[in-house]
Amino acid sequence: CKPPNPGSPKSPCRPLLPSSNSPQWRSVIRACERRQIPPPTMEQSDGPKRPKLADAADGDEDRLSVLPDDILIHILVKLRGTPMAARTSVLCRRWRDLWKLLPELNFPLGTEPHRIRSALTAHEAPVIHFLVVDLQDAAAESVATWVPIIAPRLFGELFIFNLRRDWDGETGTVELPCFQGADWISLDLDNLGLALPPSGVFAWLTDLCLVAVRMRGSCRLGDIVSSPRCPSLRKLILRDAQVRADIVIHSESLLEIGMDNVLLDHNALGPGILAISSESVLQIDLKNLIGVRQLLVMAPALISLKEKDTTYIADPVDPSQPVANISAPQLTLLEWNARYDRRSVQLGKMAHLQWLHAGQFLVYGSDEDFAHNRIRLLQRFEFIICLDLALYYRKRTCLTTNAT
Repeated sequence: CKPPNPGSPKSPCRPLLPSSNSPQWRSVIRACERRQIPPPTMEQSDGPKRPKLADAADGDEDRLSVLPDDILIHILVKLRGTPMAARTSVLCRRWRDLWKLLPELNFPLGTEPHRIRSALTAHEAPVIHFLVVDLQDAAAESVATWVPIIAPRLFGELFIFNLRRDWDGETGTVELPCFQGADWISLDLDNLGLALPPSGVFAWLTDLCLVAVRMRGSCRLGDIVSSPRCPSLRKLILRDAQVRADIVIHSESLLEIGMDNVLLDHNALGPGILAISSESVLQIDLKNLIGVRQLLVMAPALISLKEKDTTYIADPVDPSQPVANISAPQLTLLEWNARYDRRSVQLGKMAHLQWLHAGQFLVYGSDEDFAHNRIRLLQRFEFIICLDLALYYRKRTCLTTNAT
């Protein structure tokens, strides 16, 4: 607000309104047109029937508050922060509870967990389409206080990020409820424990991204992402995670699977199994998997398989068991950086393969066994259109001394 001009009668500050040619006013007009609501005009704003600000004097008018609720809610959503939207309640009675009807909620970094719980408890919208929560040093217990509140009403996207500045080990386990209406869930918990719900169907979930989680509880990850409980899942991303059980996936809807820096930690049970059986999946990217006893892939529609830097551990009971068994007859792109041996790595028939990424090869001074592994992989295929093989040469160093 600007102070009154010198010499003019003193009056309270009036809310600044956009001009008729400003981008803000044009956005309001477009919003009205989308909802088939007669748009307000600059001339109408001078009418005598406009609502007044609660603390206004001398007949000053509040031209924004005359807009319909859905237009005002649209304006509040653009603030990109639920706490900021809630502060508009101080403007007047007209704005007091509007933030409680927002379909999109965003709690920025630094919002205290008890305030998140209070806001979600007070929130009155029957459906939440979009929820983002940025946490800092949050313990699992604090997250568990408000996550169950949103589960029945979330019909859209959920993003939870946790930033821990002083990491001192695992601090509890977050028990995830079943989000029956969510279509996108992304959790980055910075090494908090995560327990998946033992029952319920994620009927509309299409994208699931789990980052920096330690899987806990009796429910296995493979059981959740398989078709009986995730019938619509299309994309699965698992990164920087620890899993204490085999990952066995049976899906008729998945199109893309990505796993990066995943530890299959069975403790006394030994290394784990990663098994993927899907007639729909088209792309599988595996990178830096640790503690894998066996990789099993049965994917008749798969066209791209990338496997890089995976640590395979032979079965201690039966070392003759293959560490990898791949059945992908439609595969066109294969990236295989692990060791290759026909007895331990069974790739099956790949008549349509066109691109082969065979990793790196140290020309001089390379481990002879590893070099033979690369050569055997190249000999495995009779015809390749594109071959990607990185050749490394060690630089020669020459030491010289000067005598004086």
